[in-house]
Amino acid sequence: MSVIKVILGSTRPNRFGIQPANWVMELSKQYKNARFELVDLAKIDLPMLDEPAPAAMRKYTKEHTKAWASIINEADGFIFVTAEYNYSIPAALKNAIDFVSHEWYYKPAAFVSYGSDAGGARAVEHLRGLSGWLRMYDLREHLHIPNYWTQVDEKGMFQPTSEQADTVKTLLESIVFWADRLKPVREELQK
Repeated sequence: MSVIKVILGSTRPNRFGIQPANWVMELSKQYKNARFELVDLAKIDLPMLDEPAPAAMRKYTKEHTKAWASIINEADGFIFVTAEYNYSIPAALKNAIDFVSHEWYYKPAAFVSYGSDAGGARAVEHLRGLSGWLRMYDLREHLHIPNYWTQVDEKGMFQPTSEQADTVKTLLESIVFWADRLKPVREELQK
């Protein structure tokens, strides 16, 4: 059974991202052949990168780095839920990505983003570049939520459209498919 980590990249108080992340987690329950886990960077609470050696050397000295490496290593795929801040990803997400290296390799990645007019698309473009460098396989499937504040009800709760639900279902099917298929390939490449 593949393990898919849904990584919530924003750590801001009152962040919107928890709502689409929880929605993805709810939709993921129909996939019995994979285990989805929400990884909330606000709860992980990594400090700013404080390892003395580059991540590619795999000489982790800090307990928080070793714990983070274990979380990422046990995953077979990732769904990044990200805000777009100033044409890019949140600093906490970039920091978390930079803490480790090999643990990301040869795993599929998909994206859910939100923001203003572009709906986080520019943040996803930055994530695609990072993913490629870290040997992840970024999938075409991507849900972007433009002007997300227009999709909240009077209680501030996210109200996804049926088209968005269809997109996430396709994204979930794709991430499960590729996580399963890439497992033996990853094992071969990491020998």
